[in-house]
Amino acid sequence: MRHGVRNGRSASGRSGCEGYEMATRQGKNESSEMQEVRQIMVAFTAGDSYALGNIWRLTTKRTDFYLEPVGVPGGLHLSAHGPNRRFPDRHRFHVKVAEDAVEKATRRSHFMYHKVGPRGHEFDGQAIAPGAFLVARIRWVWDLQREEFRQAALNRGPLPEIGAGQSGRKLSSILEPEAAADLDLVVSYEEPYWPHERGSLEHNARLGPLRNDAGMWLTATSYRRSLLKHPSPDGLTLPGPTADEQPNRIMSGGPGDDKSADIYWFVESITSRELIEANQDSSD
Repeated sequence: MRHGVRNGRSASGRSGCEGYEMATRQGKNESSEMQEVRQIMVAFTAGDSYALGNIWRLTTKRTDFYLEPVGVPGGLHLSAHGPNRRFPDRHRFHVKVAEDAVEKATRRSHFMYHKVGPRGHEFDGQAIAPGAFLVARIRWVWDLQREEFRQAALNRGPLPEIGAGQSGRKLSSILEPEAAADLDLVVSYEEPYWPHERGSLEHNARLGPLRNDAGMWLTATSYRRSLLKHPSPDGLTLPGPTADEQPNRIMSGGPGDDKSADIYWFVESITSRELIEANQDSSD
């Protein structure tokens, strides 16, 4: 694959907004009116199932926003930095991978392969309105919900605690074949911005907003898209398992193709353990 990341164990298309089922808890003795949310957890499920694929964490901290998969040992995160003392006139978006964490994960039999340099991968974001930038897309493909792959897709890590200043959401609608659940993340100035404002509100497809100390906002909108009409970027979807192979979940990340090259994709999907092990051997 070109620049990007893969992790596993040994363009905004208007195709419809999908509502969230919310599971929100506040910290002890905190009311939702009094407590400012600084962190949001997002999970993908099949109805009432456990989380399928990674649980993702969105955080606001000082002048920055962070996006990272919970419990992934490879030290992967995407950050959106607002103007600060070092960079007073511009924002910066970039992806970084901690190499020491990758080495530690590999020793624990996790598969982690990447081509992100030591300084990370910086990108511009896709301007979609004045002062608003589409930064990232998290995609969960329909294979994760298929009955024959459900056990492989399950997230077997501990569920994150939701305490003061945190909230939790899940996307639980059942996808049609060859469909995906997408979460599009937008960073904006002055006020929160949601693409397809009316549809996202009517379908309860909004997540956030989070606000940072630079006066920037982070929002997310949930979409259900056809993989045939809106395919994932080349190289971010591995072949599915054959009948005689063992299914295994995997997350791939990288920039998009063509007009979506200025956003970063994270694709949660199913491949085979045999293919992962073959790639692991070739990357050693």
